[in-house]
Amino acid sequence: MQKKLPVIIILLSFFQLIKAQTEFITIWKPNNTLQCPLLNPQFSAPANNQILFPGIGENYTIKWEEVGYPQHNGSMLDVTSSSPILIDFGPSLNPNLAEATYMLIVSNGNGIFKQIKFSDDIILPDPIFEIPNSKAIGSANKIVEITQWGNIQWTDMKSAFSQCGLLNITATDSPDLSHITDASMMFYNTTSLEGNSSMANWDTSRIKNFKYMFGRGTSSFLGADNFSPPIGTWDMSAAEDISYMFMKRKSFNENLNNWNTSTIANMAYTFAECTAFNQPLDQWNTSKVKNMAYMFHFIPNFNQPLNTWNTSNVTNMGHMFHDVSSFNYPLNLWDVSNVTEMNTMFSGASAFNQTLKDWNIKSLYSASSMITKTGMDCGSYSTTLYGWANHQDTPNNVVLGSVFPSPYSIDPSVIDARNILLNTKGWIFIGDTPTECKGLGTMESSLRNQPAIFPNPVDEVIQLKNFYNPTRYLIFDTTGKLVTKDDVSKTFINVQSLAKGNYILQVMTKDKNYTFKFIKK
Repeated sequence: MQKKLPVIIILLSFFQLIKAQTEFITIWKPNNTLQCPLLNPQFSAPANNQILFPGIGENYTIKWEEVGYPQHNGSMLDVTSSSPILIDFGPSLNPNLAEATYMLIVSNGNGIFKQIKFSDDIILPDPIFEIPNSKAIGSANKIVEITQWGNIQWTDMKSAFSQCGLLNITATDSPDLSHITDASMMFYNTTSLEGNSSMANWDTSRIKNFKYMFGRGTSSFLGADNFSPPIGTWDMSAAEDISYMFMKRKSFNENLNNWNTSTIANMAYTFAECTAFNQPLDQWNTSKVKNMAYMFHFIPNFNQPLNTWNTSNVTNMGHMFHDVSSFNYPLNLWDVSNVTEMNTMFSGASAFNQTLKDWNIKSLYSASSMITKTGMDCGSYSTTLYGWANHQDTPNNVVLGSVFPSPYSIDPSVIDARNILLNTKGWIFIGDTPTECKGLGTMESSLRNQPAIFPNPVDEVIQLKNFYNPTRYLIFDTTGKLVTKDDVSKTFINVQSLAKGNYILQVMTKDKNYTFKFIKK
């Protein structure tokens, strides 16, 4: 019997250890006075030796003990709650009451503990910025640490630790997220959150909504930020919304290039004001993304290639590179034909010196300050003007506003292109200046060699410029009806007989067909 006793002791210790690993363990400082969002008026503010625990479950168990004073402890059995419950720790044994700290140990007990939610967060709809309206429903300012996740099978993580300004995660295990589809606002405004290496192991494979998951707001008490856990291995295959996910996380600079982003539709504000972020994203599948507004807004260091992105479904790129002062990679391969919003897109992108001449901007509606204070030199800006003016789908009445300090070439083809945008298409822009574009003779030669028609608008004769072996032309009205056609025998086309209005001219050569819009005066 004496020989079996040590074995029994070992087995009991083992089972106690296993049981201990199933519990959700957090650390609290009930005397903390950190400012937090307005408490929901249906709850009374707890005293400095109390907390509001916003747990949800049936017949679960809560145990607690004062850190450093294990003899001071308590327990609550068969707890059933759908709203926060008050836990009173009584008088602290710590002589320094301001530092009194408590460990809270939650387990399933005789039932199930399934959710925690510190804030009622409502995201107010807004066409520019979706603003969270938060009211605390638990002691968000008093929880300071998650030391163990345990085996709790969480059913919802929306707003779980929202507004917990002092919270950090030191747990080496992972939460059970196998039933989670919504993690929006999960750690919203958790200013002290740094995370740790164990976060790399989280199972995010079923989560669809990551909106504001780690994002921060504009509250004055946010303080510094050191959040940058290694989450580049997360399974994002179910994700649909990552908007605002890292907003204002000023230290975040993790490589996320291996994320599966094939199902994501919303990337608005994803990295907005993440001032340290500068990681490659060229492997991202953006084929389903519709919203990229403010995506890299106010990130001075970001400068990574993105030209391989599929942007064919994007409708909003407003402020996308606003004040991204280091960015200077070509974007000429982007399909922006469905984009309606480009306002302030490159404003303040002082290093950006790329041509946008190949963009089909047929859907563009809002473009105010799109290229204000960029680094576009005479070549990039002039070819952009030329490309847009001569594209058959370029829309009318676009307001660019200031394009300062962009210089444009005095080459006749550029002058004509600029006049087409301003006078024919009714665009509005100011602040650019004519220049000889010294050192850019190759660009000017290239412009002069591109097929073009002039004048436009026209009275009698359209001149053909830089066409190689033109063979035939067709003229259509705006309904697509063929008005006239003929062989090209000279370098001009007589349109004197046409009625006043808008037309489409198609010029055929042996190698290619060219299409232009023109106005008959």
